[in-house]
Amino acid sequence: MIVSQDSEASNGQITDDGSNIIIMDSIVEEKTTKVDASSSNPRDWPRRKKWIAVTLAALYTFVAPICSTMVAPAFPYITADLGFTSTIQTEMILSIFVLSYVIGPLFLGPLSEVYGRYIVLQVSLWFFVIMNTACGLSRTATQMLVFRFFAGIGGSAPLVLTGSVVSDCFSVAEMGAAMSYSVLGIVVGPAIGPILGGFLTAGAGWRWLFHTLSIFSGFLAIVGTFMLPETYRPLLESRKETVSGISSRIVHSNIRIVQNLITAITRPFIMIFTQPIVQIIALIMGFVYGVLFIVLATFSALFVKKYEESTEISTLHYIALGLGFFGGNRIAGSLLDVTSKFLQSRNNTSHKPEYRLPVIIPAAILLPVALFLYGWSAENGWHWIVPDIGILLASMSINTTFQSLTVYTVDVYSRYSASALAAVGIFRYMAGFAFPLFATSMYDQYGYGWGNSILAFAGIVIGIPSPILLYIYGERIREKSQFATGE
Repeated sequence: MIVSQDSEASNGQITDDGSNIIIMDSIVEEKTTKVDASSSNPRDWPRRKKWIAVTLAALYTFVAPICSTMVAPAFPYITADLGFTSTIQTEMILSIFVLSYVIGPLFLGPLSEVYGRYIVLQVSLWFFVIMNTACGLSRTATQMLVFRFFAGIGGSAPLVLTGSVVSDCFSVAEMGAAMSYSVLGIVVGPAIGPILGGFLTAGAGWRWLFHTLSIFSGFLAIVGTFMLPETYRPLLESRKETVSGISSRIVHSNIRIVQNLITAITRPFIMIFTQPIVQIIALIMGFVYGVLFIVLATFSALFVKKYEESTEISTLHYIALGLGFFGGNRIAGSLLDVTSKFLQSRNNTSHKPEYRLPVIIPAAILLPVALFLYGWSAENGWHWIVPDIGILLASMSINTTFQSLTVYTVDVYSRYSASALAAVGIFRYMAGFAFPLFATSMYDQYGYGWGNSILAFAGIVIGIPSPILLYIYGERIREKSQFATGE
């Protein structure tokens, strides 16, 4: 909350700037004194303090992606112990966690635009620790699915807020490299999860999958309690303002706070229905995320059934997925800022968000090629290294696309970046929930060859034209948007 103590200008008015409540009350007689105003802007902080904030937020983002996929190798053990009765019900162990990503960001992102990043991240992570521990203590299938859903809601906060933390701390010119670092957990975590899951299940039992992650997450939450700084500038500015003299009490408008919060929560829905840029990004992200979760849900089973490997050994193939994610992370991190600077120089203009998009086009072409290679090599039983190479290339493409579009979204909707990312997340996580549910039946009916070919053809239709359209028309669309800042 920002309180203005200029009695001449206030006249007892209450205004709302869209994300912060500004109360102007004439009962305050003396002006405020701002204490070190520059430090209330995280972009003016020392680099060390910025990177502490981004590093901790990035570590938080490892939690949910690891948790989402670590259960895949343990499916047979969990279903046997808890009495799951169908393939769809078993696949819900993974999918329902991703479904909760749809719900969480819709209110956690906007809440951070009212109450700040710190409190939302901390409370959400502790909520995840409690619910994830409950998963490890589950005695029935229903308990497992319910606790997994609520654990996903708690774990979803860093997924939507880490990009906003980066935007809070870094300027547009610095954002590309910082963003590539901050999303590493989001893209590498899903590959780490099954490897940990396979070996922990074999060594300690499936319940310790959850207990081990809860211990790690609790440790992170304790560290964050003392070291994670608040980065939301409007909240920091309100804290810096002090009142040197007040003749009577300041009346806080609780009704106005509720109204402002409702506005913030409904903003992602408004953006998804009114912002063409958000709609196009959501389409691309939904598709690539759906493909990713099909792979995550079925990759280990391919090597167990077709290549007759043990569960533990089959999970090692997720290393290829992780290497691709890391490679895409490095490519996007290196090229996003370089490409923008090159286009600024060539066109003799200042930075534009659209200068982030050329990085996506080669990645969009690579994904169908990788899916063809993966699908037909698996179908024909070629040496295991060939489908691994296909998945490595696919994950490299997916991460490059994901990271570039995340930076572009934050670039376009800087002030409302959390709401924009939440809006995109609706489609992305719905696809992550739905795609694995039909993956097994798709491969049973069409095989790995034609099954992945269907995905590749969809990638050609969706993935290649979309970034080109945004590059050509994005600026004109932004000029008509009430949310796009183009900062």
